[in-house]
Formats: sequence, C-alpha cells, structure tokens
Amino acid sequence: MTQTRKKKELIYLRALLCTMIVLTHILTQYMRDISGNDISQLKVIYYVQNLFIFGTPCFIILSQLLTTLNYSELKINYLVTRFKYIFLPYLIMGSFYCYSEARKLGDSFWHQLYQNVILGYWYGYFIIVILQYFILSYIIYKISPRLFNSKILLLFSFFLQFGFLYLLHNNNSFTSNLHKYYPLSDNTFILGWIFFFFLGGYIGYNYNKIIEYLKAFPIVILVFSIISFLIFVFAFGKHDYWNVTSYTETLMLYHTFMFLMLLSLFLHFKKFIFGVVNMINAFSFFIYLLHPIMTEYIYQYTSIFINTTLIFIVLSLITTIGICIGIGVILREFYVCRFIIGKQPYKLKINFTE
Repeated sequence: MTQTRKKKELIYLRALLCTMIVLTHILTQYMRDISGNDISQLKVIYYVQNLFIFGTPCFIILSQLLTTLNYSELKINYLVTRFKYIFLPYLIMGSFYCYSEARKLGDSFWHQLYQNVILGYWYGYFIIVILQYFILSYIIYKISPRLFNSKILLLFSFFLQFGFLYLLHNNNSFTSNLHKYYPLSDNTFILGWIFFFFLGGYIGYNYNKIIEYLKAFPIVILVFSIISFLIFVFAFGKHDYWNVTSYTETLMLYHTFMFLMLLSLFLHFKKFIFGVVNMINAFSFFIYLLHPIMTEYIYQYTSIFINTTLIFIVLSLITTIGICIGIGVILREFYVCRFIIGKQPYKLKINFTE
C-alpha cells in the first residue's frame, strides 16, 4: 500500500468521519435496548450521540471542498464519473439492502425498493443529497466558480438552511405542504444541507488561507466548538432524547466548528497509523453503504460487552469496519465491482505477495 499524493489531513479527516458514522449507528443500535424508564442513561447516550453525529454534514462539506480544491472547471465527465461510481453503487447496494429487508420482514422487494432507494427512507439517503450537489456544483461552475468565494452567498445559505430546518421541525403546516409537493424523504431536500455545500465550496476555494488561519488559531476553533455544543444543549428548549439526528438547525454551528477543528487537528498528522487510515479512507464509501446491514448482526455478539463500554465500542468499531473492508478487498479483485465499491479502492496499492 502506498501513500497517496492527496493532502494527508483530508485523508485522515475522511477516515475519521467514516468511523464516526459507524459509531453513531452502533450507539443507535445500543439505544434500542435501553429501558424507557432509564432516563438518566438515555440522556447520556443522547448527548454522546449528538457529540459524534457530525459525520454526515461534514461529509457534505468535505465532498464540495474536494471539488473546488481540485477542479478549476467542470466538464460533463465530472457528472458521468459520479453516476458510474456513486449512483450505480447506490442502486446496487440499495437493491441488496431492500432484498434483505424484504426477506426479513416478509415484504415485497419492489415496495422496499420504492420506499428506500427511490424515496430515500433509509440510511443511504445521503447519496441522494450528494448527487443533487454534484449537479448544482456543475451548474455553478458553468456560471462562475467564483460564486463559491462569496461570503454573502455563504451567509445567505446559512440562514436559508436554518430557516428551512426550523420550519420543518416546528411548523406543521409547512411540513405538511413539503410532504404534499415533495415525495421523497424530507432529509433529502436540497435546502436542508445547502449551507454545508457552500461552506465546503468556500473552504476549498480559499484552502491555503484557511489552513494558515487554522494553524495560527487552533484554540479559538476549539473554544467555538465547545461553545456551539453548549448552545445546542442549553439554548434550544426541551430535547427529545429518543430522537437523534444531524438533520437539525440546532447543530449547524457545532457541525461547522467541528469540521474546522478536526481539519486543524489533522494538519499535524503525517504518519500516525497511516496505513489503516488510508485503507478506511479508500473504502469509506463502501463502508458507508454496507455497514448498517452488518451492524445489527455484529451487535448480537458485541452486546455481551455492553457493561464494559470502552470494550463494547472499540470491538464493535473494529469488527464492523474490518468486515466491510475485508469484503471490499475481496470484491476489489474483480474490476467490475468498481460499480459496487466505487473507484477509490482501485487506487490503493496492496501487495499480498510480500
């Protein structure tokens, strides 16, 4: 396995975000076994989950950051490539998920396919979101990529996303009308993540300047990360401890500063367990698509360590990610499987003969 020429801080960042998404789903599985009377334990898990639930928003930021950082212009091949290596794996893995759910629930495969893959009522909804942003990014590049450098547009997108999510969660009339005219799952709606899209574009467009700022003021970013989480805890009224989601206006500031803090942190990482990190980075898309299918069954074993929290979490993470990567490495031997695991694993040089 050889090191990639890409910026290492972004490799570390993507690997961590992938791990955090897996961790969030492990904790969700754990929450299902909590007694409704054990409120104190439920509160602890709720706040811990929200502390680590930045994976999906930060993936959107990172995705657009990489586009504006690496492309001075976008051609139609940009969309074609993403159709082949993101949308097709979404359809194939989504179909497998729907087939397994249909067998498990005794339901129709086509009903599962329509509800989950088409409408987005499953964990893979994120791919529907990101595909919309690929198209939007292509359109913006055709107008002017300098739009990503607009502070006014960035600020406007923040209030647009915040306002949309606030109305979605607090105005029944607005929510009913959205569901009436928008048939897909509401968390696939483009406005619900629009600030993170433009934030990623802005960071990518001004990457070197922002990196210098992060190097100079890491403590400032850390303090704002802590303050933003405290705002979430204390400033948004009563919490629903059974409902944990990153699709909320209450965590927007926290997700923003956590992305910047992690980027600042990983600027100092060069070789630390880089082989493992690079492997997770390369298979992150496949891990995202596969791991929820595995988590339920892995939990049946790791739950015996539930009273020893650290062992439970570490063992669940290693087992889940390890199995996903192991399957991915096997599929990688067949070039046609790039339409299942994506193309990134094929850029990874692994020599089994040494």
